[in-house]
Amino acid sequence: MNTAHATLRRVPRIDRRFLPVIGTVLTLAVILLIGELRYGLGSGSRAFISMKLLSNLLVDNSYLLVLAVGMTFVILTGGIDLSVGAVVALVGLVTAKLFMAGASLPVVVIVGVLIGTTCGLVIGVLVQVFDIQPFIASLAVMFLARGLANVVSVQSLPIEDQGFAALAAWSLKFGEGKSLWRINASMIVAGIVLLVGFHILHHTRFGRTVYGLGAGDQGQAVRLMGLSEGRTRVLVYVISGTCAGIAGILFALYTKSGFNLTGIGMELDAIASVVIGGTLLVGGYGFVLGSAVGVLVYGLIQVLIAREGLDSWWTKVFIGVVLLGFVILQKIVAVKRQ
Repeated sequence: MNTAHATLRRVPRIDRRFLPVIGTVLTLAVILLIGELRYGLGSGSRAFISMKLLSNLLVDNSYLLVLAVGMTFVILTGGIDLSVGAVVALVGLVTAKLFMAGASLPVVVIVGVLIGTTCGLVIGVLVQVFDIQPFIASLAVMFLARGLANVVSVQSLPIEDQGFAALAAWSLKFGEGKSLWRINASMIVAGIVLLVGFHILHHTRFGRTVYGLGAGDQGQAVRLMGLSEGRTRVLVYVISGTCAGIAGILFALYTKSGFNLTGIGMELDAIASVVIGGTLLVGGYGFVLGSAVGVLVYGLIQVLIAREGLDSWWTKVFIGVVLLGFVILQKIVAVKRQ
């Protein structure tokens, strides 16, 4: 009996911090298995799980991955940023307008990113200096950015710059025929943003402060450790805004146009990807790589809905079901933490 108890004690327990991320990976595996059984080898045709599938997922969702990286920083502190979808629309329209005015590609890219950075800075200052709730502050900037986008143009503006078109069309191709997969500029940018986000969060003093702000003690532990609470809180919104600016450029590359109605609900897609990726809405727990897996889950659900020939709004239904499951899992983890 004692031997049995000793054996049970030696069985390693899973750190509850990893439970949401493990749930995300398992969800991804289940969706891939369903796809493989329904459309791949299970149906006697070619494999569903392939490099081409991963390639297409990243091509279609590079902008969302960048948004999710920035949103992970904000949610880890217990905050929220509702402005990113409107910023994507504003950046797309400004990009189109600047090209029409004859601006060069580097200038357009820098201005587009700085628009996002400025929006993030405004939210950060409102939250930290004026003690406004992140929901209200980012909501105000969302209306500001959406309004400015309508001021720029209420029409869809095509982007016909040759350099921008060449960048959008550039890709490295591997394989042939049905095995063809590729890497394009948006995927490379999204990958760099993901790696930079991972390094900052997990290997820097700033990253430790971000986690500390989400500990639920109003930043007391961060202050006791001598870390800069206020500067960090402002910077996480600057990072989120900068990611939104980059995502705006990537979305313009994807669509080759700017439109004032672009990005409606995109902020909720980013938040859903982060939550599905295992980051707790109350802050403190989460991993930026988990957010990347969350984006893949989001994209895979869209693929399966399209393969089934269902209307696109069924994507929202399934995302809602998955999101509810992860919110319940988060609640269990939060109760355990208390």
